[in-house]
Order: sequence, then structure tokens, then C-alpha cells
Amino acid sequence: MPKVLAYTPEWLSRNNPGFQLFNNAHPTPAQAPARQRGSIQSEKGSDSDNEYVGPNKTIARRGAEIFTVVGKHIRWADLSMLKEDFEEQKATPSKPPKSTGSRSDLQIEKDGPEDGSYRILTIALGETIRQLSVSPNGNLLAIATAHTVHIALLPDSSHLGQLPNGAIKLKAFAIGPTTHVLSQSQVASILWHPCGVAGNCLVTITVDAVVRLWEFNRDNRWSTDSPTLAVDLKKLVTGSSEEEDFAPGRIRNRAFSLDSVGLEVASACFGGRGSSVESAWSATTLWFAMKGGDVYALCPLLPSKWQPPSTLMPSISTTVVAKIALAQEESQSNLDETRQFNDQYEWIRGIDSQDPTIVEGKDEFAPEIEIYNRPTTPGAIPRLQGPFQLFSEDTEEDLELCDIHVIAGKIDVEALTSGDDSESEPDWMDEHGVSAAVVCLVTRGGRVYVCLDLEGVEGQWLPRKKQKRLPEPPKEPYLIVLEGLETLSPPDLLDLEWPTFTEDVQSRYSFFVTHSKAVFFFSLDPWVQSLEQELRSNEKLGAPFRMDIIKNGPGTLRERMLTFNHEQDLVWNTFVAACLVLEDSDLGYFLLTPLHGEPKAAILEKPQPEPALPVQDEEEEESFKSSIDMDTLSLRGPAREVYQAPQIFSRRSSLPGFFDKNVPSRHRKLMKEQVRMSTATLGLMTSAHRVVSGETHSLGIAAADLFRRCERLQDELRDQISRANENAHRTEVIVGEDADQYVGNTTGKGHATLDERLGKVRSRHQELASRHEKLREKFGKAGEEVSEKEKLWFAEVMKTAESVGLESEEQAQKQDQEEDGQESEPETLQRYQDVKNLTTDLVARAKEAAEQGSNGQTNGDGTHVIPSDLRKERVTKVMKLLERESALVEAAKSRLNRLALSSTA
Repeated sequence: MPKVLAYTPEWLSRNNPGFQLFNNAHPTPAQAPARQRGSIQSEKGSDSDNEYVGPNKTIARRGAEIFTVVGKHIRWADLSMLKEDFEEQKATPSKPPKSTGSRSDLQIEKDGPEDGSYRILTIALGETIRQLSVSPNGNLLAIATAHTVHIALLPDSSHLGQLPNGAIKLKAFAIGPTTHVLSQSQVASILWHPCGVAGNCLVTITVDAVVRLWEFNRDNRWSTDSPTLAVDLKKLVTGSSEEEDFAPGRIRNRAFSLDSVGLEVASACFGGRGSSVESAWSATTLWFAMKGGDVYALCPLLPSKWQPPSTLMPSISTTVVAKIALAQEESQSNLDETRQFNDQYEWIRGIDSQDPTIVEGKDEFAPEIEIYNRPTTPGAIPRLQGPFQLFSEDTEEDLELCDIHVIAGKIDVEALTSGDDSESEPDWMDEHGVSAAVVCLVTRGGRVYVCLDLEGVEGQWLPRKKQKRLPEPPKEPYLIVLEGLETLSPPDLLDLEWPTFTEDVQSRYSFFVTHSKAVFFFSLDPWVQSLEQELRSNEKLGAPFRMDIIKNGPGTLRERMLTFNHEQDLVWNTFVAACLVLEDSDLGYFLLTPLHGEPKAAILEKPQPEPALPVQDEEEEESFKSSIDMDTLSLRGPAREVYQAPQIFSRRSSLPGFFDKNVPSRHRKLMKEQVRMSTATLGLMTSAHRVVSGETHSLGIAAADLFRRCERLQDELRDQISRANENAHRTEVIVGEDADQYVGNTTGKGHATLDERLGKVRSRHQELASRHEKLREKFGKAGEEVSEKEKLWFAEVMKTAESVGLESEEQAQKQDQEEDGQESEPETLQRYQDVKNLTTDLVARAKEAAEQGSNGQTNGDGTHVIPSDLRKERVTKVMKLLERESALVEAAKSRLNRLALSSTA
């Protein structure tokens, strides 16, 4: 989610060349104010701007260069140069501007500004410009009004930036002089075909569901008169074979027809950009969003000369061959599906059999381009697929669509490289994304629907000849609606509301939505990767549970980037041009849109590249990054938009012009004389009051808004001052500079409390430092690895403890669980007891023998008596053995006591 770093920069503010680029010095006031949805319609004779209902894409770009519509002409400027000139002028204010002199507003309006900040590009048009689109190679500019389309040749940027910057009349050609005219239907969309050669293929779609494909050739001026391919979708939707004529009629049929019901085109777009990472059929698929809520697709739609992406032919060939083989194995296969697979095989075989024309790139670093001819079999006009089912039959949704945006699914790399033995991955491989196409729809009420096309749109054609039997009804395609997100509240809707999509330059899965109240940013990245893992998983067990987790997860990110306020501009045009997003080294990540002749911009934060992480570490990494972002956001603070004075303050009054146009010459003398009560005077004052009341109303609204802003500024300033005083008082208390509070204190202890607090803090600090040092030393010792000698010493200690009867906790628990009478004493204690018993027995025997020896050498019965010396020697040996055993026991006990003390310390 990009964060807004700053709103409209200073070099685009008022009284700067960047502001004058979008400002119209002589605006044409609308006759009626902006109307809320459902209000009374304007009176007859209102300006055509208030009757147009459709897209308003009046700003386009070529790199950092922009083309914007101001009034009846187009203005060009290089935003990087505008910013650089402003910073240079600001750094050296004494430096004169590029050009000096004074010119009138009319001359500036005709020839452009004297400082060369922008250049005016003129073109003769009878209507207001509604759409601009720059070709992929940047050489052509498609200009569309409500009913007409023109192609203009764009000069090089170096030529446009030269001085003097006089107005340049563009060399333009009308597209379809007999088709795109006022008497025909309104133009819905103008699109450059992603597979067109050198960006020379334009597709125009009108509201009456007619698609025309134009291929321009500078050597052939007639290439703009008639299209190379024209299809009427109202005829195609009911077509049964290729033999029928699907070309649109020359005369517009204004009568009601059942075929036209639900086939009023609101917008159209291609399913891809022609990139190698996209699915094969995406760049050749044209999607339609109908005003009634239906969605259709036309695949494949190709010009006569086209350049396919590098992965289109191998991907389609692999898929088609596998499907044909599978259909041949199945005995009960659908005939229509088999015919479809055969048509796809014939189509791709027609491309493989060609020898492409090799064209060199723009420069020596650009790769060569392979140009193919459109296959003749099957025909050039494919079958119209749809309408796609969005909701179940039980759900009733009345959609009023106004724009569509399709994100192509990524290519199946495994199927494409299945027969390749090389282990290296292709350079164009993109692991991020989902294999299914994502279709985004927006209604006139500002509700955005995010849908998923799981089956995918493939090339389909009508049968070669009309079948005798009734064909089976085709399988109705469907789209899975994942989310519905609101961007507008019902009270804010206007009758001319028309939200539009704008692609993002950072990610394929993010886009912007512009309407009359704000610009919203949407990002699908939070759930795209998890959905792709689930779609590629072969484990069916628990799949509904995992899908519910994805569905109830974070969902699509939605953030308001810009907010528009129309209160002070109610009497002027309420159209908001679709926003423009660009990324430049000088401008950064930049969002721009013109509103009422004023630039509204935002500098966004560039997303940081994320390193590849294992799946199990994603949650921890996301929580870590979110904590960092919150800390950074709290330190930076919210961005605020700079106040721009409304145009009504600097706009000239229309009252003098009203007098010149509406007051007859015979009544003008009344304006110079005294006021006389007459019918002519009353009519003149009444008409003038209508003009003045509208201007004073707008001035009052703008002044009220300025007054509210000033009051809010005063409140915020008071709050800031109170916070600053509070922080200053706390600082004085901490550093001891609040001695003035103790002037009347007779005890003379002005700083006693502060000194006492400082003493406590210092003692506490010393105590914590000493404890920290002890813990550091202890953990430093405990953190070292145990050596082999220490392990042997631990084993010896445990063995000695067991031998002397000191038991560990585990051994004590084991002994408690044993039965009574089965306990055994340790070996050392048993030996000690045996020695004591033996000693007692021997001492008693020695005493008896000594008593008998004192009576005589022999007994009365003549037995031999042991001598006393030998007896004493034996007793001495026995006593030494006893002392040795006692010393051994005492030494073991003392050693264990020392070990216990050292472990507790």
C-alpha cells in the first residue's frame, strides 16, 4: 500500500508555470450547475458538456511528457523539465526567466507562455475532446470527441521543447470520415492493439456495439478512410456460421431492436499488454462491459499484420495438442468442443507454416521483430463469447457498468517447458501472480467488483457453414465475484458520474479508480499469491476450508489517495479526468489529475522490493514489516494538502460580456443615464441579477470555505502553542530552570526535590548497572560450551553421589514409585556398615582373648594360646582399615557439600 508523502508540490501551485499548464485563461461557463443523481434535468439548450455521459480521459503521457486538454486545444509539457526549471529559479531568484517581455492573455492563449514551460498543440475540431491515447511507440496520438476520432503525428520531444514556443498545428487525419461522425453513435473506447506492428493498429468501439480495427500506413493516406476489419456485435451474437455478413450498416438504425437490448457498450479493454509473462490468448482478447451489466469477450481479434509475443505460439501449440489427444481418447466427447480444438489447431498451424518478416528494432539494442500475417483459416471474425454469468440465479443485481479492467493470468511455465531438458529458468519467468485472469468492473455508483475467470477465454469461431441440425446451446461462461468494494456514497452521485480505471506502474495487480469525489488505490497483492498456491495444489481435502480462509482474509487493499471538493465550483464543469500515474527518477512515484483547470497531485512512496522468503516465515516477516511501517509513519506524520485559492477569486466577471451580447444598442444609453422605472430597465436589471447572483453565490461559498479553513488553522495553532508550552514546562522542571516558582519559599529548598530525585536516579542507575554486570558475567560463563573433561567430571560427580546416597530428583521420584521393602542401600554405605559390624565383632573377640591370655599361656585342656603381641598387631591393622573407610566417606560428603554450595552461588 503506497503512502502519500506529499500532496500537490510547489512547482505545480498557483502563479507557477506548472499551474498555468492546466489553467484555462478564458473558461466557458456552463449554463447549469452540477446536478445530484436523480434531480431535475437541465433545461433545453444547455451546453453539450452537460449532456455528455461517458469517459473523460483528457490526459495522456509519453514517458515524463504529458498531453492534457485545455479548452479546444492540447497542451504539452515535460514534467521533469518543469520541476528542474522551478528548482533552478528558486535557487537563483536573481536569474531572469528564459524569455522577457509582457504579452496579453489572448496572445499567451494563442502562442503559449513566454517562458517556454509548455507548448500549445492545435487541431481543428468541432467538439470537445473527450479521450487522448498515445501509441505504444509514442509517434501517434489518438484524439476522440464524443463522435469523431482523429490521429495526429507527434513531433519529437526535442522539437517540442525548443524556443520560441509558438503554437504547433498538428498534422492530423480524421478516422472514418463516414463512420465516426455526428450522425453516428457515440465513441465508447479507443484502444491501441497490443499486437499491432510498431503501434500502428487502433481499435475503436462505439456505444452501438460496433468494433472497427484500423491499421495506419504513412505511405497510404487512404488507410484512415476505411477499417481493415469491422464487426457489428449485435449481428455476431446471433450468428450461426461464418458465411453471414457481420459488417455494420452504413446507416445508423435508431429503431428499437431485441438484438440491441443489453448490447450498449460502456467500455472495452484488451486482456493483456502483449508481454511474455501473460497467458497466450490474453493479448488477443477484447473484453466488453455493457451498460446493462453484461460482460462479453471476443477472441482472437487480430490485425492483418501482427507481432505475437514470444510465448504465444509454443504455449498455444502445447495446449491444443494435449486437448486434441485427450478428446480422441474419450469416446463420448462433445462435438462442439472437438470442433473448437480443431479450429485452434488449424489457426496455430496457419501461423507456424508462415515465414515471418524480420524487422529491425528502433536501435541496435532493441531485439528484432517477427511480423506474421493473420491466418485465413478459420475466419478473421471470431465468435462472441458471453454474456458471462456474474451472480447466481437467486441473486438479483442491477448493474450499470461504466468501465472494465482485465489483469491477464500468468503463463503456465511448467506446461511450456515440460519437454525442455534444461534446468535453467527463463529470464521472463514471473513467480508472482495468479494463473487465472482477474476482471475488475466499476459501476456508475462507484462500486468496484473483483471477479475471477477460472476457465479462461480461448479462441473460438463460428462453424464454416450453417448446420442443418439445431446446434447445442453453448456452455454459458461465468465469472466468480470475489469482492464488491464501495467508493461513493449515494448522496454524492451525480447524473454525469463515470468512474474510470487507471493502471498502476508498480504492479500488475494494483490500479486506481477516479470519480468526481476522489481517487482510490486498490491492490490485490494480499490474496493473489495464496490463491495461486491453492489453485495449483493437488490436495482436494480441506480445500473449501482453505478457500474460506482466503475469502475472509485481508482482502483487497483500498486507500483514498486524493479527495476533491466541488462546493466552490458548482457552477462550472464537474468532469474529472482519469488520473495519470508515472514513475520517474526526477518525479518519483507520481499521481496527477487535472480538476477545474487546477492540477491535483500526490507524491507516493515507492514500494520496497521484497526478498524471497519461505512460506513458514511469511507471517513473521509481515508482522515485522508492519511494525516498522507504523513506527516510520508515526515519526513522519500525516501529509496535508496545500491550500489552493479557488478560481472564482481570480476569474473575471461575465457581466461586461453579458451587456455586450444581450443588451440592445438602443438600451445601452439607459446604463449611462439616471435609473428610470420602465419595463426595459426592469428586464435589464433582472437579467443582470441572474448573472451576478450566480457569481456572488460562488464567491460566498469560496469565502465561507476560506473562513472555515482560517478558523481551523487558528484552532490548530492554539493547540500547537498549548502543547509547546506544556513541553517547555516539562523541560524546565527536568533541567531545574523553574526557580521562579520557589521565589516565595522561605525554607530555601527550591531545588531539594530535584536534587533528591537526581540522587535516587543515580543510585538506581548504579544498582542496575552492577546487576547488569553480574548477570552479564554469569550468562557469559553459562553460555560457553561444555568441554569433554567437564562432561567426564559431571559423570564422576553423579556416580559418587549415587554411591554415597545423594539422589537426584528423578531418582527420588523413581524410588517413591517403588513398592515398600524393595529399597536397597548404596554400595558404599553397605560396605561401611559391614566394616563397623566386623570391627565390633573383632574387638569383642580380642577382649575375650586378652582376658584368657592373662590367666596363662594355655588353657586347662592344654590348647595353645595366641601371644599378646600378635593379637595387638592384628587389632591395629583392623583399626587402620576402619579409619581409612571412615576417611573415605567423610571426604566424599565434604566434596558433595562444596559442589552444592558452588552450584547455588
